[in-house]
Formats: sequence, structure tokens, C-alpha cells
Amino acid sequence: MYRPTRLENTNLLNILCHQAEYPVAVYTGEEIRIELANPAMLAAWGKSGSLVGLTLSEALPEISNQPFVSMLQEVWNTGVDNIGKAIPAELVVDGKLQLYYFDYSYIAVKDGEGVVYAIYHTAKDVTREILDQQELQAAREREDLLAREQVLNEELAAANEELQATNEELHTIQESLNVLNQELEIRVAKRTEALSHSESRLRYLLSDAPIAIAVFRGRELIIESANKKAFEAWGKSEDIIGLPLYIAVPELVGQNFLQILDNVYSSGKAYYGNEVKAFLRQQGKIEEVYFNFVYQPLKDEAGQVNGIMLTASIVTEQVVSRNKIQLLNEELLAINEELNKSQELLLASNLDLKASENRLTDILSNLHAPVVVLSGPNHIISTVNQALLKFWNRTKEEVLNRPMLEVFPELKKQVFPALWKEVFEKGSMLQKREQKVVFKNKVTGEDRVVYVDYFYQPMKDLNGRIIAVLATVLDVTEKVRSRKIVEEAEAKLRLAIESSELGTWFIDAESNVLTASERLKEIFGFYSDEEMPMEAALEQITPEFRETVTRELHEALTTGGNIDMEYSIKGYRDGNIRWVRSTGKLYHGDIFTKANFSGTVQDITQKKLEEQRKDDFLSIASHELKTPITTLKGSLQLLNRYRDNMLHPMVIRLVDQANASVTKITGLIDDLLNTTRTNEGQLHLNYKSFNLYEMLETCCSHIRMREKYRLILQGSKDIFIEADEARIDQVVVNFVNNAVKYAPNQREIHLTIEELGNRVRVSVKDFGPGIPADKIPYLFDRYYRADYSGVQYSGLGLGLYISSEIIKKHHGEIGVNSELGAGSTFWFTLPLHKV
Repeated sequence: MYRPTRLENTNLLNILCHQAEYPVAVYTGEEIRIELANPAMLAAWGKSGSLVGLTLSEALPEISNQPFVSMLQEVWNTGVDNIGKAIPAELVVDGKLQLYYFDYSYIAVKDGEGVVYAIYHTAKDVTREILDQQELQAAREREDLLAREQVLNEELAAANEELQATNEELHTIQESLNVLNQELEIRVAKRTEALSHSESRLRYLLSDAPIAIAVFRGRELIIESANKKAFEAWGKSEDIIGLPLYIAVPELVGQNFLQILDNVYSSGKAYYGNEVKAFLRQQGKIEEVYFNFVYQPLKDEAGQVNGIMLTASIVTEQVVSRNKIQLLNEELLAINEELNKSQELLLASNLDLKASENRLTDILSNLHAPVVVLSGPNHIISTVNQALLKFWNRTKEEVLNRPMLEVFPELKKQVFPALWKEVFEKGSMLQKREQKVVFKNKVTGEDRVVYVDYFYQPMKDLNGRIIAVLATVLDVTEKVRSRKIVEEAEAKLRLAIESSELGTWFIDAESNVLTASERLKEIFGFYSDEEMPMEAALEQITPEFRETVTRELHEALTTGGNIDMEYSIKGYRDGNIRWVRSTGKLYHGDIFTKANFSGTVQDITQKKLEEQRKDDFLSIASHELKTPITTLKGSLQLLNRYRDNMLHPMVIRLVDQANASVTKITGLIDDLLNTTRTNEGQLHLNYKSFNLYEMLETCCSHIRMREKYRLILQGSKDIFIEADEARIDQVVVNFVNNAVKYAPNQREIHLTIEELGNRVRVSVKDFGPGIPADKIPYLFDRYYRADYSGVQYSGLGLGLYISSEIIKKHHGEIGVNSELGAGSTFWFTLPLHKV
């Protein structure tokens, strides 16, 4: 048979510890958890059975206010051994808290890297030796005291003999007597001093005695001296020294003690009292106090009583405890009689209850849902199934028969203890879903956040009394996390949709019922709170697109395809024409959702208008540039014929015509350049102070020279402003050109200056046909013209846009007031000073 040649470390440790003569224990962890304790150590602790797995504080709660755990923790943290002798320790042994003394050693056990992984504790009970030493020391002090008294008595006896001899010689030797008297006085003084010193020493020793001691002088019982225990028993201070006892302790009046003391004084016989009750003031109130005491008469040299010494010990706790024990014994006798009567019934009930508990335990253990039974007001884990142990990441041994808050102390500051208490005390049932709970990782100590659905209900005994809380706990952490991810994605999607002002729609693939968002209803001209069925939505699509959209939508629903199309609609209530882009996709359903066709609709009216304006601009630009270039080309071709005869009258006319064409081309190019600079933020202003009236008088010379139109200037002639004079002149010229262009048959154009506080307003009014109200909001847009067909009027549609940018650059405002048939007034305002 194979036998190992070497023992395992654990076996060696067990053999060494259990065979050791002295107490031995091994601890681990900063919490000082007991890994091993030999029988000698268990006996020293006054414990039976194994304490392995408990912390030292849990195993010996009486040491919580003693230094041992902190000393062990210091060894664990520093790795420095702690060895000492005769350290006092109070331990509960045989049910009583008793004082012991130990020689001890706390040895740090380290691994190869010097890291402490255990503490080796040895102890030796030296209580008997310490007590013997203390008793021996006290005996030696008593012996020394008696020896000193013996010597003193012998000296006093010798002095008395010498004094007697001296008295006999007194009649014969008077002078010698005087000398001897002097010598005697000196010796008596020395002996008296020694006696006083001895008496003081005795008083000092008696003052800290563990029993009450007091001395009364005379029949009046004057308190001559008393130690600390006497003052404590009376509830008084040292102020009562020198007072009669009945005045110093008035609570004794009416009790038997004063009479007994008087009898002792009269008779000269001691009185012994055993567990005698007295009413004394303790901590400000009268309480019952029990004493064992002796009244000892004190006599003088003649044998006459001249005082009484009191020695007493307080035995209140012993008497009260014995009375309580006697009362409890009587109650226990009665209870035992009742128990004997009901024992047979309980045995039968216990068998049934045990069977029921076994069935309940089997049922709970086999449940897939995590379940735990918390018994009593302290919520002891009495039953727990495997599903919950897995969720807790604990073993049954770690949790069973322990308070829930001891296993999981991190739950103390969470809502659950209050809920368990409510169910246990009120019998209510509580249920909540997706409750957040924070556990501590038992290895790393890090927080582990989970979400649970819980259901708490009370468990009752046969008498209807609540004895436990049955808790069912479901881990829904993944569900909550998934939902939060979805909610976050949906929130981001909603934000994106709202930011882009998209309308969303949803069509049930089976019923073809349309569900529209508020934004979609707004785009189609419906109120947000009214229904917009599928038929009404299709009805708003303009006729040229309605059939195509209906067909595409039907094919997508049938074949599962996608749609992405642009079409125009007419608002249901406002009648406005809008362009929209609609996208959608068919989503196939599953066991949880129905098949649906959903998507978005975007209002692209402005985009379409911009595209239209750009197309119009290209058409206008090509048309406007083509005409002067054609004229210029024709003039140059004709001039080429007369290059040998430059004095021909036709040459001057052709040159003027060519110059006019170049001027027009230059103006068009300038408009384009100004627009480009404005878009790129390169429109620079050259501020200076100038007279606004004088500027308006000299502007528009090209109009004045034609003498077809009258420019009538009105307003103050003394207004100076700080601005770019050339740019303001450009704006006024643009307003006047528009008046000439759109009111060619009118002869007057009014220019008006109005002072408005720290601002000035300039207006240009014509008396032409006016501008339709629906076109006024777009007049200052780029490339826009009141008639943008490109036929009736020339120009690129940039003049008012450039004017608007110039005025905005000056921190002013620009606008137009117009009425059909009554003309138009273009105006702008400027600050008087540079902003």
C-alpha cells in the first residue's frame, strides 16, 4: 500500500496546533477570520464547537471594546510580530464575564514575497500566576505593616519600662528626671511621627479598598473618615466628613440602621447584617440597595466604646439576580407543566409541520424563479433555492441561517429592509418591477448594479401570525439595459426627426390604415389634432403625381420594395402648393409585431424654389448677357468695315453703341461680383461722415440726364450719418432703377428723409402698378424677380438682394410697402453713428 513520505502543509498545521500544549489559533484577512483553533484555545475562550469561518469579533463579542482585534489588524497590515506578557482579557466563561491574564504572541506568516497571508496566535494562561503574585504582594505589604507595628509596640513597651524606672527614681533624682523627660519627649515625638505615618499609610490602603469602610466617633456618630466605596454607597461626597450620620445621610432616618448603631455603641457588641435592604439616594433618586455589613465597636485603652467602624459590601446585583432567578424558576415550573401537557400534541404537529416544510423546501428548491424565505424581524435566511443562490453568486453555506443584512450589508441604505419590515409587520404584499439594487462583488468589493422584479408576501403560521417574508426575485437587468438602449436610440431618432422637421407615417400592411405624425399633418395642411386617413392624404397630392404615387405605394406594399419619390401636394386647409420628398420601406412582422410600411416625408418646397430660381437665373443671365454681347459684336463687325475710313459718321454711332453694350455687360458682371463677395463675407465698408441730403441730390445722375423722370427730394438738409457713402448710393440707385423699370409710365419718383431718434429712414416711392402681396416676402431673395419668367423685364434679380446685404452690414433694416394700383415704397433705415 502506498503511503506518502511527506505530510501536506495543512496536515502539519493541524497536527502541530491540536497537539500543542498551549492555546493556538490561525487567522486570515484584515477582518481577522478564524481559520483554525485548537481545543486549548477554545477552552481559553470558554467556547465549545468549531468557530472556523467566523471573525474573531463574531466569535467573541465581549472583546469588541478590548484591543485584541486592532492589534491583530496591525500585524496583518504591517507584517510586524506582536509578542507580550500578562495582557489582561475579559472573556465570557461558564456564562460569566471573567478577567484572565495571558502571555501571547501574534506571528505574521508571510509568503516568498514577504506578503502576510496568515497570523499565528499562541497564548499561555498566566492568570493563576498573576493573581498569586498580586496576593503575595498584598500579603507582603500586610506582613511589612504588621512588622512595623510590632517594632513600634516593642519600642513603646521599652519606653514604658524606662518611664516606670524613671518614675521610681523621680523622688531621688529630680535633675536626672528633667533630662530624662527631655529625652523621653524627643523619643515620643519620633515614635508618634512613625505611628502617624503608619496610620496614614493604612488610611491610604483602605481608601481604595473594594468594600465600604467608615469610622464614626462618639454616640453622635460623627463621620470621622470614610473611603471611596462608602461615599459611593451613600451617594455623597467628602463634604460630609465631620457631620453626624443622620445629618450627612438623612435617608437613614426612619430606617433601623441608626438604632442598631446606638445599640452597638451601648452594648459594645458587633452587629452583622446579611443582604439587608436600605433605601439610599443613588444618582439623584432613592433606590433599594442591599448590603452585607459589620458594625464593629472601637474602644479606648480603658475598654470604653468611643466609636464604631463600618465595613460593608454592596450585594444588590446578587440579590436582585437571585430574586429574578427564583421568580423565573417559578414561572418555568408553570411553563413546564403547560409544556408537558402540550408536548404530545406538539410532537404530532411537528411531524406534520416537518413534512410540510420538507415539501415546501423541495418545491422552492426546484423552482426556476429565485425564491428566499426571510424569517423573523431580523430577516434570517431560512430557505433559499438554487436559482437565487446563482443570482447572488453565493453558496448555501454562506447565506443559510444568517440575517440578510449580515450577508449583504450593502442593502442597509437601500429601500429593501424597509419593505421587508412593512410586509412582516403589516402583512401587506408588495410588488415592483425593474427596481434598481446594488450588490458588492464578494471578491473585489466593487458595486454590481442589477435590476429586479420582486414580489414580497407574508408567511403565516397556523394561528395566523406572520413568521416570515416570502420573496420572489427575478433578474431583469438585461431586459432593462436593452430597453434603455432602444429608448436612447428612439430618443436620438426622434431628436433627429424633429431637428430635420421630418413628418413620419406608418401604414398597417394588412388594414392599410395610415397613422401620421403631427408634422406630417402640418405639411399636408391638416390640424395636428384631426384625423388624416389614407384617402385624404392621397387626395392632397396634385393630379399630375397622384396616380404615380398611388401605384408606387401599392407595388411597395405588395412586393416589399422601397419608395423614394418627389411630388407636389396642395394643403388641405391653406391650399398652398408644397413640394415633398417621401421615403418608405416595408417591415415584415414577426410573432410580436405586425407587418408595416413606414417612412418619412420632408418639405422640400424651398429647395425646389431655389432650383427653379437658379434655372431662371441661368436663363436670365444667358439672355441678359446675350443681348449686349450680340449688339457689341455687331457694332465691332460694322466698325471693321469702316476701319479704313474712321471719319465716317457711322463710326461715332457704332462706338457709342459698343460702349453702351460694354457698360451693360460691366453692370451685370458687377452684380455677380457683389453677390459673390456678399456670400463669402467679403463685402467691406468704408465708413465716413457725410450729409445724407447732399448725397441724394447728386445720386442717380444717369436718370436725371435723361430728363424723362423727376426725382423729388424731401426731408431735412442737415442730417449727417456715418456710413459707406458709395454703398448707400448704390442702394438708392437700385431703388430708383427699380422704380423706373417697373413704373415706366410715371414721371415722378419721391425720395424722402425721416429722422427717427438715433436712426434715419430713406424712402423711394414710385406710382406704378404695385407688387402682389404674395411676392413681397421674396423680393430681397437672391435671383428673385417680381416677374421671374425672364420675358418682361431685364436684370439678374440680384440688385435688391445686394441692397439688403449692404443695409444689414450697416446694422440697419430694409423693406417695402406696396399696394396694387397705388405704387410701391422701398425704404431702409440706418443708425446715425457707426455701430
